[in-house]
Amino acid sequence: MDLLEVKSRIAEALVESIFRRARYTVEPHRDPMPLRLGREDFSPDFSIHRAPNGRDQHALIEVKYRSSVDQFISVENQRGDRSVFVSARRQWPELCFVFVTDRPQPGRSSFQALSFADHPAEKPFETVDLVALERFRIFPHNIADHEELLRRIYGLLATI
Repeated sequence: MDLLEVKSRIAEALVESIFRRARYTVEPHRDPMPLRLGREDFSPDFSIHRAPNGRDQHALIEVKYRSSVDQFISVENQRGDRSVFVSARRQWPELCFVFVTDRPQPGRSSFQALSFADHPAEKPFETVDLVALERFRIFPHNIADHEELLRRIYGLLATI
């Protein structure tokens, strides 16, 4: 297992923890028709569910570690109709990509999201900080706690 794969698995665990702490039910998602690009799987990792005040909230979550989220998004925007986002949106319109990075741009979170339900189809793809997606109602201290944990864990990996 290489360092990128380790960081990816840690990223998935941290995002799952964020949603569990926000009182979502988190369940693994297995799709019979995964979306693969090269050796990388872009299928949903898990589904989340919560019913606050009788309003059912559901989403599929795909977690990706990227050292440079902006660069990845830029490349996908350049790919146009061949972008993995276009294919994923077609297959799972309720999908939300959560990108985890240990090198966020100044003023940005280590947990950034691209939610198809909140992003107009005609606009170029862009991320927002996960806490900014109002429909998930994730508190800033939840994200801050997980960012601190991410820095500590990834910092330890750098010493190996």
